[in-house]
Amino acid sequence: MTRRLLPRVAGGVLVALLLPAGVAWAAPSADIVGLTSEGDQVRAVVEVADIAPGTEPDPGSVTMTVNGAEVPAEATLAADQVQIDQVAVLVLDTSRSMTGDKLLDAKAAALGFLDQVPDAVRVGLVTFDSQTRVVVQPTTAHVDVEESVQGLQASTEGATELYDAVILTSGQFGSADVGTAVVLSDGADRGSQATVGEAARAAKRSGAVFDSVAFGGESAQVAALQQISSATGGTVSDAANADQLAAVFDAAAADIANRYVVVGTIPADFTAESANVAVSMVVGGATVADSATVVLAPSSTGGNPDQYAPAPVPPPGPLATFVQDNIWLALAGIFVALLVLVFVATSAARKDDATGGSRMRRSLAVYTMGSKGPTKERETTVLGDTQVARSAVEFAGRVVARRDLESAVGGRLEAAGVPLKTPEWLLIHVAVMVSSGLFFMFLFSFQVIPTLLGLFLGFIGPWLYLSRKESNRSKAFLAGLPDTLQLIAGSLSAGYSMPQAIDTVVREGRPPISSEFNRALIETRLGVPIEDALDGIAVRMKSQDFAWVVMAIRIQREVGGNLAEVLSTVGDTLRERERLRRQVQVLSAEGRLSAWILGLLPVAFASYLVLVRPDYLQPLIETLAGWVMIGCGVLLLAIGSFWLSKVVKVEV
Repeated sequence: MTRRLLPRVAGGVLVALLLPAGVAWAAPSADIVGLTSEGDQVRAVVEVADIAPGTEPDPGSVTMTVNGAEVPAEATLAADQVQIDQVAVLVLDTSRSMTGDKLLDAKAAALGFLDQVPDAVRVGLVTFDSQTRVVVQPTTAHVDVEESVQGLQASTEGATELYDAVILTSGQFGSADVGTAVVLSDGADRGSQATVGEAARAAKRSGAVFDSVAFGGESAQVAALQQISSATGGTVSDAANADQLAAVFDAAAADIANRYVVVGTIPADFTAESANVAVSMVVGGATVADSATVVLAPSSTGGNPDQYAPAPVPPPGPLATFVQDNIWLALAGIFVALLVLVFVATSAARKDDATGGSRMRRSLAVYTMGSKGPTKERETTVLGDTQVARSAVEFAGRVVARRDLESAVGGRLEAAGVPLKTPEWLLIHVAVMVSSGLFFMFLFSFQVIPTLLGLFLGFIGPWLYLSRKESNRSKAFLAGLPDTLQLIAGSLSAGYSMPQAIDTVVREGRPPISSEFNRALIETRLGVPIEDALDGIAVRMKSQDFAWVVMAIRIQREVGGNLAEVLSTVGDTLRERERLRRQVQVLSAEGRLSAWILGLLPVAFASYLVLVRPDYLQPLIETLAGWVMIGCGVLLLAIGSFWLSKVVKVEV
């Protein structure tokens, strides 16, 4: 429900001074504050502002449309219908700052509210100072509330537990059809256990509208009241004196008194599950209208009554609460963490490529040209040189040895240029998986499915990163290979030997070519045949093109010939193949993008529903037909993805 108490009060005071009595000072407006469906009927509670209290609508002017189709409807005053449960709660500040005239003015405004509110409305009273208390439960015995208001006393303590009072008030509405809270505070919150974010969420979950009155005007106070009221569709009004305070409470009572119940009948052939309901009527000579969306009752649509029952919403977890209350701080922290991670990873990769790729080169530096001899170096890890880090790496190393993971994982790490040992990679992988699972567990209040999804994402994430690094490094090697062969051919033509030509590539090339050829050069100085060392590059880079180059070198060394001319010819061939490969990538870009979107969209949307609205997927996992549909969907998705990948993949 949306109200505009402050503009209405301010405008009313101004116009009341300028216009003669009996002249309307604002155009009436309507707001649907309650919309329910029961059987074949739709019931809308419409609140009309800026008309004389108790004004009856013109019966012949009442219209209701459901999804654009007009249905029979009639309107009556909500105050005349006891079956409409209306609850209004007065939330008054009784802290020490309210001592004296402030509390007297607040009590007078509250008593004026009670005099005008209809008898059928249940009214409650909540006060707050250093404690929050429900003085009177919502009741139609307004006399009890009046007596309690008259007996209010200001506290001798200065604390103001505004947020706790809002949460306590939110529990007073229960299953009421329409709820309203009028909150009066003369200062900022001081002493609440809850935060303003928690108070706003509790007020929103109550379904009631919280209209606030700032009886003091502190910036922190107004900002907090604005956040709470905005979450429920209410507004914040400033009241600097008793007259303005009384005017705000009178306007709130007038809103409650000017509520009408419009009941419409849904046609028997209407099958939609939800509908947009629009209501229009003439009240006090003016036409007012509003619209809202309602979920229709199962009996009117022939559905299952349990199908539309709202799923219970678990309370937010501590991490979710912190993120919601400090969203910008959380986003900034994530951004800084990503920057640090990227910087560390980039620096490590550059250092690895620039120095030759690994600790192996430093250990073998004694066998290379220009060495200054071995230096004793303390064993360190990327996790640090502490005893805990070294022990963890040693334990992971034993696991790697037992599972024989070194050949599989170590080769991929070398191909991707990641400066990590296999045990270090395993520890980081496990840490990422556990952290992701814990993050999703706290974010979604310890729900099982989101936690498992977090563990799965943490498991596949590092492998996807490693595959991406490996693919990018292989592509960079393949792109620079034609120029490298041309450089080797030129060096051989100038009279260099093959090791000298490779040393030229190491000195003048760029990673990953320079680092890979440097490793091959070190291996040759240790006695490995140069063909075998170069063949290791082809294996690590998974490059069939370079394997052919190594084959040409082997043949030349066995039967002789002009190797420089052979390498130059191969380089020209590879350069032309690279041009064709890039042209094919450009022409197939649209198809590859479509394949990615069509393949990932169902998975991404299903993951979103699992995290946000798991009740949507319950029919799929709780019935045999649902599991059959899931199986068929997965099978069709796999077939479609495989077919699209074959269509867009062109071998060059």
